[in-house]
Amino acid sequence: MTEPVSMSPWLHGMPSADPEVRLFLFPHAGGAASAYAHWLDMGGEGLELRSVQYPGRETRLRERPVSGIGELADQLARAVAADTPGARFAFFGHSMGALLAFEVARRLRDLGEGGPVHLFAAACAAPQVPRGIEVSTASDERLSAWLVRQDASAAEVVAHPELAALVLPSVRADLTAVENYRLVPGRPLDCPITVLTGVEDSLDGTAVTGWADHTTAGFGHHAFPGGHFFVRPSAAAVQALVRELLRAGPR
Repeated sequence: MTEPVSMSPWLHGMPSADPEVRLFLFPHAGGAASAYAHWLDMGGEGLELRSVQYPGRETRLRERPVSGIGELADQLARAVAADTPGARFAFFGHSMGALLAFEVARRLRDLGEGGPVHLFAAACAAPQVPRGIEVSTASDERLSAWLVRQDASAAEVVAHPELAALVLPSVRADLTAVENYRLVPGRPLDCPITVLTGVEDSLDGTAVTGWADHTTAGFGHHAFPGGHFFVRPSAAAVQALVRELLRAGPR
C-alpha cells in the first residue's frame, strides 16, 4: 500500500519533483487506496500519483464509512483543492470511483477551483443511467456471495469471519451510496471524458455513450479484455493509454 505524503487522510501517493500532472485514483465500491498498488510503477516522468482512501478501511479503518456519494464528493473536493494549488491534475475512477470522480470534478468547479484536465471513467455507467443494483441491505451471506461474483479475489477475504466483519461494512456503505445516487442536472465539464470498459462486462449502449453528455471537450471510449475488473489484468495497457492521453492534452 502506498504511504501518505500529505496531511490529508483522503490522499495517498508517491511524491515527485514538480510534476507535470497529478493523477488521482478513485477505488471501486469496497475498495481502498491499495487497489492501485499495481500502478506504482506508472509514476515518474512528470506524473505523480494520488490514490484516494475512503473512510472505514485500511489506514482509516476506525472511521465510519460514508454512505452517500454527495457527502464523499464534498469532502474529497476540499481535499483535492488543498492538494493541488496551481497544479494540473486528472482523475481516474473505477466503477463507483468513476461516479465519485465525476461529482468531485463538478464540486471543484462550483467551488471556483480549477478542474481536472481529463476524467477517465472505468467500468461505470454514465451518471444518468439507473444503477440497477439492490444488495446494500442484503444479509452478510448474500452480500458476500454477490461480492465474490463481482470480484473472485474477494473469496479469500469473506471466507474468514474476522476479515469479513472488517470489510463488509465499507462494502455495504459504498453500495448504499451507489444505489441511492441520483444525478442532479448541471453544466457539463470542460475536460475530456474517456470511458474504459471490459469487453466481458455488461456495459454498452447509453451506459457508455451517455458520458458524452457531460463534457464539452471531447469524449472517447476504449475497450479492453476482461470483465468488470479489467483494470487489473490490463493494467499495462490501461496505464499506457492514460499516459498517452495526458501527454496529448493541453499544457
